[in-house]
Amino acid sequence: MNTEGLLFLLLRSEFCSDVKEAITVPPSEDDLKALYTLSKMHDVAHIISNALQKRGLLGKDEASKKFSNAQLVSIYRCEQLKYTFNEICSAFEKEKIPYIPLKGLLLRQYYPEEWMRTSCDIDVLVHDEDMKRASNALVEIGYKTDNKRHFHDMSLYSPNGIHLELHFNIKENMGNIDGLLSEVWEFSRRERGEGFRYDLTKEFFVFHHIAHMSYHFVSGGCGIRPFIDLFVMKRNMGYDDIAVRSYCRQCGIEKFYENVLSVVNVWFGGETHSPISQKIEDYILKGGVYGTLENRVLVAQTRQGGKLKYILSRLFMPYGALKNYYPILNKHKWLFPFMQVGRWIRFFIKGSFKRGLKEIKLNQNIEKEQAESTTAFLNEVGLL
Repeated sequence: MNTEGLLFLLLRSEFCSDVKEAITVPPSEDDLKALYTLSKMHDVAHIISNALQKRGLLGKDEASKKFSNAQLVSIYRCEQLKYTFNEICSAFEKEKIPYIPLKGLLLRQYYPEEWMRTSCDIDVLVHDEDMKRASNALVEIGYKTDNKRHFHDMSLYSPNGIHLELHFNIKENMGNIDGLLSEVWEFSRRERGEGFRYDLTKEFFVFHHIAHMSYHFVSGGCGIRPFIDLFVMKRNMGYDDIAVRSYCRQCGIEKFYENVLSVVNVWFGGETHSPISQKIEDYILKGGVYGTLENRVLVAQTRQGGKLKYILSRLFMPYGALKNYYPILNKHKWLFPFMQVGRWIRFFIKGSFKRGLKEIKLNQNIEKEQAESTTAFLNEVGLL
Protein backbone atom coordinates (compact mmCIF):
# COMPACT_ATOMS: atom_id res chain seq x y z
CA MET A 1 0.00 0.00 0.00
CA ASN A 2 1.36 3.44 -0.90
CA THR A 3 1.88 6.16 1.69
CA GLU A 4 -1.25 8.13 0.79
CA GLY A 5 -3.41 5.00 0.91
CA LEU A 6 -2.04 4.05 4.34
CA LEU A 7 -2.60 7.58 5.63
CA PHE A 8 -6.28 7.60 4.68
CA LEU A 9 -6.84 4.05 5.94
CA LEU A 10 -5.52 5.06 9.37
CA LEU A 11 -7.55 8.28 9.40
CA ARG A 12 -10.70 6.31 8.60
CA SER A 13 -9.94 3.92 11.44
CA GLU A 14 -9.90 6.86 13.87
CA PHE A 15 -13.00 8.68 12.63
CA CYS A 16 -15.16 5.82 11.33
CA SER A 17 -15.42 3.31 14.16
CA ASP A 18 -17.84 1.28 12.08
CA VAL A 19 -15.22 0.73 9.35
CA LYS A 20 -12.58 -1.94 9.94
CA GLU A 21 -9.75 -2.22 7.42
CA ALA A 22 -6.84 -4.58 7.85
CA ILE A 23 -3.21 -3.73 7.12
CA THR A 24 -2.04 -6.95 5.53
CA VAL A 25 1.66 -6.06 5.48
CA PRO A 26 3.05 -4.16 8.52
CA PRO A 27 4.82 -0.93 7.47
CA SER A 28 8.61 -1.03 7.43
CA GLU A 29 10.80 1.63 9.05
CA ASP A 30 11.04 3.38 5.66
CA ASP A 31 7.26 3.21 5.30
CA LEU A 32 6.85 4.83 8.72
CA LYS A 33 9.34 7.57 7.81
CA ALA A 34 7.40 8.41 4.65
CA LEU A 35 4.11 8.24 6.55
CA TYR A 36 5.41 10.56 9.26
CA THR A 37 6.67 13.08 6.69
CA LEU A 38 3.30 13.19 4.91
CA SER A 39 1.19 13.26 8.09
CA LYS A 40 3.39 15.95 9.65
CA MET A 41 3.06 18.00 6.47
CA HIS A 42 -0.72 17.99 6.98
CA ASP A 43 -0.65 18.29 10.80
CA VAL A 44 -2.25 14.89 11.43
CA ALA A 45 0.82 13.00 12.73
CA HIS A 46 -0.68 12.89 16.24
CA ILE A 47 -3.85 11.22 14.90
CA ILE A 48 -1.87 8.72 12.83
CA SER A 49 0.22 7.98 15.92
CA ASN A 50 -2.90 7.01 17.85
CA ALA A 51 -4.07 4.76 15.02
CA LEU A 52 -0.67 3.06 14.70
CA GLN A 53 -0.43 2.56 18.45
CA LYS A 54 -3.83 0.86 18.59
CA ARG A 55 -2.64 -1.59 15.94
CA GLY A 56 0.67 -2.23 17.68
CA LEU A 57 2.62 -0.81 14.75
CA LEU A 58 4.85 1.64 16.62
CA GLY A 59 8.30 0.39 17.52
CA LYS A 60 11.51 1.89 18.81
CA ASP A 61 12.71 3.33 15.50
CA GLU A 62 13.11 7.08 14.97
CA ALA A 63 9.84 7.56 13.07
CA SER A 64 7.86 5.77 15.79
CA LYS A 65 9.38 8.05 18.41
CA LYS A 66 8.43 11.10 16.35
CA PHE A 67 4.85 9.84 16.06
CA SER A 68 4.60 9.30 19.82
CA ASN A 69 6.08 12.72 20.54
CA ALA A 70 3.63 14.41 18.15
CA GLN A 71 0.74 12.84 20.06
CA LEU A 72 2.06 13.92 23.46
CA VAL A 73 2.66 17.46 22.22
CA SER A 74 -0.88 17.61 20.83
CA ILE A 75 -2.43 16.51 24.14
CA TYR A 76 -0.36 19.07 26.07
CA ARG A 77 -1.12 21.81 23.52
CA CYS A 78 -4.85 21.11 23.76
CA GLU A 79 -4.82 21.65 27.52
CA GLN A 80 -2.86 24.88 27.10
CA LEU A 81 -5.36 26.18 24.54
CA LYS A 82 -8.35 25.30 26.73
CA TYR A 83 -6.81 27.06 29.74
CA THR A 84 -5.96 30.16 27.68
CA PHE A 85 -9.41 30.31 26.10
CA ASN A 86 -11.08 30.18 29.51
CA GLU A 87 -8.77 32.99 30.62
CA ILE A 88 -9.81 35.09 27.60
CA CYS A 89 -13.50 34.40 28.24
CA SER A 90 -13.17 35.48 31.88
CA ALA A 91 -11.46 38.73 30.87
CA PHE A 92 -14.16 39.58 28.33
CA GLU A 93 -17.00 38.65 30.69
CA LYS A 94 -15.51 40.88 33.39
CA GLU A 95 -15.32 43.83 31.00
CA LYS A 96 -18.74 43.03 29.46
CA ILE A 97 -17.31 42.65 25.96
CA PRO A 98 -19.43 40.59 23.53
CA TYR A 99 -17.35 37.93 21.75
CA ILE A 100 -17.71 34.94 19.41
CA PRO A 101 -15.34 31.91 19.57
CA LEU A 102 -14.32 30.74 16.09
CA LYS A 103 -12.92 27.72 14.23
CA GLY A 104 -10.97 25.03 16.11
CA LEU A 105 -12.12 26.13 19.55
CA LEU A 106 -15.56 24.77 18.75
CA LEU A 107 -14.63 22.05 16.28
CA ARG A 108 -12.71 19.89 18.74
CA GLN A 109 -15.91 18.96 20.62
CA TYR A 110 -17.01 16.96 17.55
CA TYR A 111 -13.78 14.94 17.35
CA PRO A 112 -13.41 11.51 19.02
CA GLU A 113 -10.89 13.15 21.38
CA GLU A 114 -10.44 16.91 21.80
CA TRP A 115 -6.68 16.77 21.39
CA MET A 116 -7.11 15.32 17.87
CA ARG A 117 -8.17 18.78 16.61
CA THR A 118 -4.95 20.76 16.86
CA SER A 119 -4.78 24.54 16.51
CA CYS A 120 -1.82 26.82 16.07
CA ASP A 121 -3.75 29.68 17.67
CA ILE A 122 -7.04 30.84 19.18
CA ASP A 123 -9.51 32.86 17.09
CA VAL A 124 -12.06 35.11 18.80
CA LEU A 125 -14.24 37.80 17.21
CA VAL A 126 -15.27 41.06 18.90
CA HIS A 127 -16.95 44.17 17.51
CA ASP A 128 -14.52 46.59 15.86
CA GLU A 129 -15.46 49.31 18.34
CA ASP A 130 -14.54 46.95 21.22
CA MET A 131 -11.05 46.12 19.93
CA LYS A 132 -9.25 48.60 22.16
CA ARG A 133 -11.15 47.53 25.29
CA ALA A 134 -10.63 43.84 24.47
CA SER A 135 -6.91 44.28 23.86
CA ASN A 136 -6.47 46.33 27.05
CA ALA A 137 -8.37 43.74 29.10
CA LEU A 138 -5.91 41.07 28.00
CA VAL A 139 -2.80 43.24 28.33
CA GLU A 140 -3.81 43.87 31.95
CA ILE A 141 -3.50 40.14 32.68
CA GLY A 142 -0.13 39.76 30.99
CA TYR A 143 -0.80 39.41 27.27
CA LYS A 144 1.62 41.01 24.79
CA THR A 145 0.74 42.79 21.55
CA ASP A 146 2.24 45.26 19.08
CA ASN A 147 -1.24 46.73 18.48
CA LYS A 148 -0.86 46.32 14.72
CA ARG A 149 -4.04 45.56 12.80
CA HIS A 150 -3.89 43.06 9.99
CA PHE A 151 -6.65 42.53 7.41
CA HIS A 152 -9.12 41.10 9.92
CA ASP A 153 -7.35 40.71 13.25
CA MET A 154 -4.76 41.80 15.77
CA SER A 155 -2.25 39.38 17.32
CA LEU A 156 -1.78 38.94 21.06
CA TYR A 157 0.29 36.41 22.99
CA SER A 158 -0.65 34.92 26.35
CA PRO A 159 1.89 34.64 29.19
CA ASN A 160 2.36 30.95 28.26
CA GLY A 161 3.00 31.81 24.60
CA ILE A 162 -0.37 30.97 23.03
CA HIS A 163 -1.16 33.09 19.97
CA LEU A 164 -4.56 34.80 19.93
CA GLU A 165 -5.96 36.24 16.73
CA LEU A 166 -8.39 38.87 18.01
CA HIS A 167 -10.70 39.42 15.05
CA PHE A 168 -12.69 42.55 14.31
CA ASN A 169 -14.17 40.87 11.21
CA ILE A 170 -13.99 37.46 9.53
CA LYS A 171 -13.78 38.65 5.93
CA GLU A 172 -11.23 37.05 3.59
CA ASN A 173 -10.70 39.85 1.04
CA MET A 174 -12.78 37.88 -1.48
CA GLY A 175 -15.70 39.85 -2.88
CA ASN A 176 -17.99 36.88 -3.38
CA ILE A 177 -17.98 35.76 0.27
CA ASP A 178 -17.17 38.91 2.24
CA GLY A 179 -20.66 40.36 1.98
CA LEU A 180 -22.25 37.52 3.93
CA LEU A 181 -19.27 37.08 6.25
CA SER A 182 -19.58 40.75 7.26
CA GLU A 183 -23.04 39.94 8.67
CA VAL A 184 -21.60 37.40 11.13
CA TRP A 185 -23.17 38.98 14.22
CA GLU A 186 -26.62 38.54 12.66
CA PHE A 187 -26.00 34.77 12.72
CA SER A 188 -24.90 34.55 16.36
CA ARG A 189 -26.86 33.82 19.50
CA ARG A 190 -26.01 34.59 23.13
CA GLU A 191 -24.96 31.38 24.87
CA ARG A 192 -27.73 30.22 27.25
CA GLY A 193 -29.26 33.70 26.99
CA GLU A 194 -26.79 35.21 29.47
CA GLY A 195 -23.24 36.45 29.68
CA PHE A 196 -21.36 38.04 26.80
CA ARG A 197 -20.37 34.96 24.80
CA TYR A 198 -22.18 34.52 21.50
CA ASP A 199 -22.09 31.38 19.34
CA LEU A 200 -22.65 31.12 15.60
CA THR A 201 -25.62 29.12 14.41
CA LYS A 202 -24.53 25.66 13.27
CA GLU A 203 -25.35 26.46 9.66
CA PHE A 204 -23.38 29.72 9.56
CA PHE A 205 -20.50 28.03 11.37
CA VAL A 206 -20.34 25.40 8.60
CA PHE A 207 -20.69 28.08 5.92
CA HIS A 208 -17.81 30.05 7.47
CA HIS A 209 -15.73 26.86 7.37
CA ILE A 210 -16.48 26.33 3.66
CA ALA A 211 -15.81 29.99 2.86
CA HIS A 212 -12.50 29.84 4.74
CA MET A 213 -11.61 26.65 2.84
CA SER A 214 -12.30 28.43 -0.44
CA TYR A 215 -9.96 31.26 0.61
CA HIS A 216 -7.13 28.85 1.45
CA PHE A 217 -7.84 26.80 -1.66
CA VAL A 218 -7.15 29.78 -3.91
CA SER A 219 -4.19 30.76 -1.72
CA GLY A 220 -2.24 27.62 -2.59
CA GLY A 221 -4.03 24.79 -0.77
CA CYS A 222 -5.69 24.01 2.55
CA GLY A 223 -4.37 20.60 3.59
CA ILE A 224 -6.28 17.53 4.73
CA ARG A 225 -7.51 18.84 8.07
CA PRO A 226 -10.41 21.06 6.83
CA PHE A 227 -11.82 17.99 5.07
CA ILE A 228 -11.64 16.04 8.33
CA ASP A 229 -13.37 18.98 10.05
CA LEU A 230 -16.14 18.90 7.47
CA PHE A 231 -16.58 15.15 7.92
CA VAL A 232 -16.91 15.34 11.71
CA MET A 233 -19.31 18.29 11.43
CA LYS A 234 -21.39 16.45 8.85
CA ARG A 235 -21.51 13.32 11.00
CA ASN A 236 -21.78 14.81 14.50
CA MET A 237 -23.03 18.40 14.39
CA GLY A 238 -26.50 17.85 12.95
CA TYR A 239 -26.71 21.02 10.87
CA ASP A 240 -29.33 21.89 8.23
CA ASP A 241 -27.58 21.21 4.93
CA ILE A 242 -30.26 23.06 2.94
CA ALA A 243 -29.48 26.27 4.85
CA VAL A 244 -25.72 25.81 4.38
CA ARG A 245 -26.24 25.32 0.66
CA SER A 246 -28.35 28.47 0.47
CA TYR A 247 -25.54 30.52 2.05
CA CYS A 248 -23.00 28.96 -0.31
CA ARG A 249 -25.28 29.59 -3.31
CA GLN A 250 -25.65 33.23 -2.28
CA CYS A 251 -21.85 33.55 -2.39
CA GLY A 252 -21.27 31.46 -5.51
CA ILE A 253 -19.47 28.60 -3.75
CA GLU A 254 -22.16 25.90 -3.72
CA LYS A 255 -20.37 23.97 -6.47
CA PHE A 256 -17.16 24.18 -4.44
CA TYR A 257 -19.05 22.85 -1.40
CA GLU A 258 -20.33 19.90 -3.42
CA ASN A 259 -16.85 19.13 -4.72
CA VAL A 260 -15.16 19.18 -1.31
CA LEU A 261 -17.96 16.95 0.00
CA SER A 262 -17.21 14.51 -2.80
CA VAL A 263 -13.59 14.29 -1.58
CA VAL A 264 -14.81 13.75 2.00
CA ASN A 265 -17.04 10.93 0.75
CA VAL A 266 -14.08 9.28 -0.97
CA TRP A 267 -11.76 9.55 2.03
CA PHE A 268 -14.30 8.58 4.69
CA GLY A 269 -17.32 7.14 2.90
CA GLY A 270 -15.77 4.55 0.64
CA GLU A 271 -16.87 6.22 -2.60
CA THR A 272 -14.80 6.03 -5.78
CA HIS A 273 -12.91 9.05 -7.05
CA SER A 274 -14.40 11.10 -9.86
CA PRO A 275 -11.96 12.93 -12.17
CA ILE A 276 -12.50 16.21 -10.26
CA SER A 277 -12.23 14.72 -6.76
CA GLN A 278 -8.97 13.06 -7.82
CA LYS A 279 -7.62 16.40 -9.05
CA ILE A 280 -8.60 18.05 -5.76
CA GLU A 281 -6.87 15.31 -3.77
CA ASP A 282 -3.69 15.71 -5.84
CA TYR A 283 -3.77 19.49 -5.34
CA ILE A 284 -4.33 19.16 -1.58
CA LEU A 285 -1.70 16.50 -0.98
CA LYS A 286 0.90 18.53 -2.84
CA GLY A 287 0.37 21.65 -0.79
CA GLY A 288 0.38 20.66 2.87
CA VAL A 289 -1.43 22.59 5.62
CA TYR A 290 -0.98 26.05 4.09
CA GLY A 291 -0.39 25.14 0.47
CA THR A 292 2.61 26.28 -1.51
CA LEU A 293 3.71 29.69 -2.75
CA GLU A 294 3.90 28.25 -6.27
CA ASN A 295 0.27 27.13 -6.10
CA ARG A 296 -0.81 30.47 -4.67
CA VAL A 297 0.85 32.53 -7.40
CA LEU A 298 -0.45 30.25 -10.14
CA VAL A 299 -4.03 30.37 -8.87
CA ALA A 300 -3.91 34.11 -8.11
CA GLN A 301 -2.59 34.92 -11.58
CA THR A 302 -5.39 32.87 -13.10
CA ARG A 303 -8.06 34.62 -10.99
CA GLN A 304 -6.61 38.08 -11.71
CA GLY A 305 -6.53 37.45 -15.46
CA GLY A 306 -2.84 37.45 -16.37
CA LYS A 307 0.70 38.24 -15.25
CA LEU A 308 0.43 42.04 -15.36
CA LYS A 309 -2.91 42.17 -13.54
CA TYR A 310 -1.48 39.88 -10.86
CA ILE A 311 1.47 42.22 -10.26
CA LEU A 312 -0.83 45.25 -10.13
CA SER A 313 -3.12 43.50 -7.66
CA ARG A 314 -0.16 42.88 -5.36
CA LEU A 315 1.07 46.47 -5.63
CA PHE A 316 -2.24 48.28 -5.25
CA MET A 317 -4.56 47.06 -2.51
CA PRO A 318 -8.19 48.13 -3.03
CA TYR A 319 -9.73 50.65 -0.62
CA GLY A 320 -12.09 48.07 0.92
CA ALA A 321 -9.14 45.93 2.01
CA LEU A 322 -6.70 48.70 2.92
CA LYS A 323 -9.12 50.39 5.34
CA ASN A 324 -8.97 47.28 7.54
CA TYR A 325 -5.23 47.86 8.00
CA TYR A 326 -5.67 51.61 8.41
CA PRO A 327 -9.05 52.38 10.09
CA ILE A 328 -8.42 56.12 9.68
CA LEU A 329 -9.50 55.65 6.06
CA ASN A 330 -13.07 55.10 7.25
CA LYS A 331 -13.24 58.80 8.17
CA HIS A 332 -10.61 60.22 5.82
CA LYS A 333 -10.79 58.47 2.47
CA TRP A 334 -8.54 61.12 0.92
CA LEU A 335 -5.61 59.52 2.79
CA PHE A 336 -5.91 56.40 0.64
CA PRO A 337 -2.85 57.07 -1.62
CA PHE A 338 -0.71 57.93 1.40
CA MET A 339 -1.72 54.72 3.19
CA GLN A 340 -0.94 52.79 0.01
CA VAL A 341 2.60 54.17 0.11
CA GLY A 342 2.75 53.43 3.84
CA ARG A 343 1.90 49.80 3.07
CA TRP A 344 4.82 49.60 0.63
CA ILE A 345 7.21 51.04 3.23
CA ARG A 346 5.91 48.55 5.79
CA PHE A 347 6.49 45.77 3.25
CA PHE A 348 10.20 46.65 3.01
CA ILE A 349 10.65 47.22 6.76
CA LYS A 350 9.14 43.82 7.59
CA GLY A 351 11.71 42.13 5.36
CA SER A 352 9.20 40.76 2.87
CA PHE A 353 11.14 42.05 -0.14
CA LYS A 354 12.79 38.71 -0.93
CA ARG A 355 9.46 36.92 -0.81
CA GLY A 356 8.01 39.57 -3.13
CA LEU A 357 10.82 39.05 -5.62
CA LYS A 358 10.22 35.30 -5.50
CA GLU A 359 6.53 35.86 -6.24
CA ILE A 360 7.39 38.06 -9.22
CA LYS A 361 9.80 35.45 -10.55
CA LEU A 362 7.24 32.67 -10.16
CA ASN A 363 4.62 34.84 -11.83
CA GLN A 364 6.85 35.50 -14.83
CA ASN A 365 7.83 31.83 -15.21
CA ILE A 366 4.28 30.49 -15.43
CA GLU A 367 3.73 28.96 -18.85
CA LYS A 368 0.58 29.49 -20.91
CA GLU A 369 -0.31 25.80 -20.61
CA GLN A 370 -0.07 25.95 -16.80
CA ALA A 371 -2.36 28.98 -16.69
CA GLU A 372 -4.90 27.36 -19.02
CA SER A 373 -4.85 24.14 -17.02
CA THR A 374 -5.36 26.05 -13.76
CA THR A 375 -8.23 28.02 -15.25
CA ALA A 376 -9.94 24.78 -16.25
CA PHE A 377 -9.33 23.30 -12.79
CA LEU A 378 -10.75 26.31 -10.95
CA ASN A 379 -13.81 26.26 -13.20
CA GLU A 380 -14.33 22.59 -12.43
CA VAL A 381 -13.90 23.12 -8.70
CA GLY A 382 -16.32 26.05 -8.69
CA LEU A 383 -14.00 28.91 -7.75
CA LEU A 384 -13.81 30.84 -11.02
